[in-house]
Amino acid sequence: MKVTVQYNQQLLKDELLISACEQSPSLTRIVDFAEKELFYVIGLRKKEKVRIDLKNIQRIYSANKQVFCVANGQEYQLSERLYQLQEKLPNSFVQISRTEIIQIQTVEKFAITKSGIIEIIFTDGQKTSASRRYLKKVREVLDHA
Repeated sequence: MKVTVQYNQQLLKDELLISACEQSPSLTRIVDFAEKELFYVIGLRKKEKVRIDLKNIQRIYSANKQVFCVANGQEYQLSERLYQLQEKLPNSFVQISRTEIIQIQTVEKFAITKSGIIEIIFTDGQKTSASRRYLKKVREVLDHA
């Protein structure tokens, strides 16, 4: 893929133009990334506001009517609701249950338990499970990864 950057000071706003011979998963990710413009969230830890880069987030979940995220092994409280974050997050994040969103890049493997539940094992060894109801979304994201 050839990349060319042109600067034009006459533009009022940044503009991204992509020329491609055909649609591909790589281009879809680039467009998604550019359109969503969300690169970080603000989290609360020990009463301090902290900027958390999306690339560092492993999972986002709700518990006790609050939303939390796990990034770099630390837990942060977020002010946004899960559904609001889902709308803003890039396609590398997928909802796996009514109360949890994960980032696919942080997953080491998926395993099916004897009871048929999909267990998700992250690169740091943490585990969570996916609801059957959300399996189709998880498969779609994996097919395009």
